[in-house]
Amino acid sequence: MNNCMMNLTISPSAIAIIGGGLSGSLVAANIMRKATMPLFIKLIERNQEVGRGVAYGTPVECHLLNVPAGKMSAFPDEPNHFLNWLYRNGHEEVKASTFVPRKVYGDYVQATLTEAEANAPAYVMLERIVDEAIAIENKSDNVIVKLSSGESLYVQKAVLALGNFPASLPKPVACVENHNDNIRDAWSSQAIADLNPEDSILLIGSGLTMVDAVVALHAKGFQGKIHAVSRHGLKPCSHKSTIPYPTFIDLETAPKTARELLHLVRQQVRTADDHGLDWRAVIDALRPVTQEIWQILPLKEQKRFLRHIKAYWEVHRHLIAPEIADVLDAAEESGQLSYYAGRIQTCQQFDNKLTVTIRERETQAKIVLEVNRIINCTGSNCNYRSLQHPLLASLQEQRLIRPNVLSIGIDTAVNGALLDADGKASELLYTLGTPRKGNLWETTAVPEIRVQAANLAQDLLKSLSPIPYAVIENWFAPKPAMLFRQLFDKESSTYTYLIADPQTKEAILVDPVSEQFERDIQILRELGLTLRYCLETHIHADHITGTRQLKGLTGCLSIMPENAQTTCADSYIADGKMLHIGNVQIQAIATPGHTDTHMAYLVNNTHLLTGDALFIRGCGRTDFQSGDAGLLYDAVTQKLFTLPDDTLVYPGHDYQGQTVSTIGEEKRWNPRFAGHSRSQFMVLMDNLNLPYPKKMSEAVPANQHGGKV
Repeated sequence: MNNCMMNLTISPSAIAIIGGGLSGSLVAANIMRKATMPLFIKLIERNQEVGRGVAYGTPVECHLLNVPAGKMSAFPDEPNHFLNWLYRNGHEEVKASTFVPRKVYGDYVQATLTEAEANAPAYVMLERIVDEAIAIENKSDNVIVKLSSGESLYVQKAVLALGNFPASLPKPVACVENHNDNIRDAWSSQAIADLNPEDSILLIGSGLTMVDAVVALHAKGFQGKIHAVSRHGLKPCSHKSTIPYPTFIDLETAPKTARELLHLVRQQVRTADDHGLDWRAVIDALRPVTQEIWQILPLKEQKRFLRHIKAYWEVHRHLIAPEIADVLDAAEESGQLSYYAGRIQTCQQFDNKLTVTIRERETQAKIVLEVNRIINCTGSNCNYRSLQHPLLASLQEQRLIRPNVLSIGIDTAVNGALLDADGKASELLYTLGTPRKGNLWETTAVPEIRVQAANLAQDLLKSLSPIPYAVIENWFAPKPAMLFRQLFDKESSTYTYLIADPQTKEAILVDPVSEQFERDIQILRELGLTLRYCLETHIHADHITGTRQLKGLTGCLSIMPENAQTTCADSYIADGKMLHIGNVQIQAIATPGHTDTHMAYLVNNTHLLTGDALFIRGCGRTDFQSGDAGLLYDAVTQKLFTLPDDTLVYPGHDYQGQTVSTIGEEKRWNPRFAGHSRSQFMVLMDNLNLPYPKKMSEAVPANQHGGKV
């Protein structure tokens, strides 16, 4: 018979996913499908709905996917997942070749996330947070995500699922934008609002965003003139059924210049044509190796590709549904839609109209257009050097990201880990999709994102090292003996804890009080104990620590929580680390919230010293010393409340004469936490309106210097 039985309590790790569009939702879904450990997933999205993002949040029914349904599964290992969902949800008419409305695909992504949440183990929880991340603070082994609401999240890993940022306008138009409401972004819900039937419109860009604008105008019944201008004037191409074309590129012998690569593709297109095959089949044959081809091109050749080939690649690579192409063709044939190849030279406002001058690409002739509305359809902005967003500014200020040298996206490791300004891969911060464009080139479509999401979820779960706050015990062996005393200071209502090994006579004092120095020395002498350490849960504001006096008399060492704002400690203890006093073991549990570096201590897996993080039927305040109610709620509910219910709770203070409780009692009866959500707890804490501690101005600076007054 095996006498060793498991009494292992794992404190759940937490992962923040910043962005709840397609990328973020797929990462969350994959994590919930694969997680085998206690885990909190915090999905942060500023919009009320997750799973849609810009692409799948369109209300326009005739905005169709650009890829047929049979290739749009959310999971690379389940190719029919989307089709099966369609059949189960009233879309029996759909075939693998059907181009489904993007709105329906958004429904699918939402349903996929909901299903993953419903089927996840009970110890894996998803929290949807309607807010916006504006800053990240990187610690040694965790991350603090700061939200626009003022809330902060304490997590072990963070994923930047940022999706696409709105495009910038050409300079001549941007100069007028701030003074004219008729210059709008195609992604705005008001892009085509308030138009008159006879109005004329200029669409800047002729790619997929332009297609969306024309289709939306058509659905609205717009009869006015539509102009579309881009540097090359290329028109979108549509999908067409093809016979698969054989692979024609060997990565070991593949061309290493943009010119040679273009020559090879054109050669293969001619060969395909000679055999009655369509050029689309040749482009499709490149799809499995596009990322690898991009990565073997030297930097100067990548730049040459972007200058000379990019526009042609995108129009042949990113195709539109045939029925959408029919709408564009009809608009062009009727004279309603006109394409121009050139650059915008000037933009001026006259009365309620805008006059735009275009220099034509081939002839250099000037074309003057008078329009009522300009809509920016240039796609997404991937230049992280120029993007104006507080989260990106925070990351750049701390040198936690490195914009790609091509000015498209940011640099990442193979697994999506962010590379910092020095090129070091982060172990805490990750990304996928559009931000990886400079490294991968092809990274924005569902087939690429679903693979990245699945791989990233697996890597995140493997990299998490959940901290066990209890250990395997032999239930038939005697537990280590421990001397444990709870001491009280009446003036500050502070509990000090004396812990010792009765065999070695080594002792530790937790949160000693200066005024009780003589009491502590006396009990040490009476019990014949040698004081080895003075250990603090945090920098106190209501009393001055007795550590300096005790250290001066006994020679003990002072220990403070990691990152505490003091330079006087002999050593610092980090989350999960163990301190031994003879056979007694004391494990640190990071519990920020009352202060930003607060620690609780689990003694011999049975006695929990909670400091100011958790009181008997209460908790410490969070309104000074970098306190944060959200972090405190997370620390208590995700760490302390996951310990066994019979764990004894010994608080740092009590004002009602109570001495001890249990985790089970506090989970059930603590009025600050029981039945309260995180947001409710934060509101409660924000409205306590407590007076500051009487000794605060004296105690905090003294305790930052180890008790020196």
